[in-house]
Amino acid sequence: MQLLYIHDKALGSNHTIFSRINAETKAIFIWDDAYYKQRGYSLKRLVFIYETLCSMPVEIIYGTTSDVIKTIAPTKIITSFTADLPIQNIFKDISKQFELEFVYQPSFSQIDDSFEFKRFFKYWNKAKKTALKRDGI
Repeated sequence: MQLLYIHDKALGSNHTIFSRINAETKAIFIWDDAYYKQRGYSLKRLVFIYETLCSMPVEIIYGTTSDVIKTIAPTKIITSFTADLPIQNIFKDISKQFELEFVYQPSFSQIDDSFEFKRFFKYWNKAKKTALKRDGI
């Protein structure tokens, strides 16, 4: 069985990872209290995460991330890539025992890569033209 591991940086039912759901996959979100305490998440943020999950096609499993994944023992884990370091550490731990595949979300906006940005304001002036369009239209 393949496992779609959804983490808190990949919330949203329109995320590209959900196109990978089929009969051979199981989509889960692991509610890991130790992770949330380490991150210092507020109650409001935790409520937001939970309410978002309720509208998504995932099973919420309570426990430590590594323990839950070891219990499920999938043949492959598919997850959304993030540059977030604590989640990268989870990925590093998981990849020691299981095959890990990343799904990449399309860019927030489309900008000419040759443009050099020294300040966020200059970046935003270029990015907002495509970032605020719905579905790139």
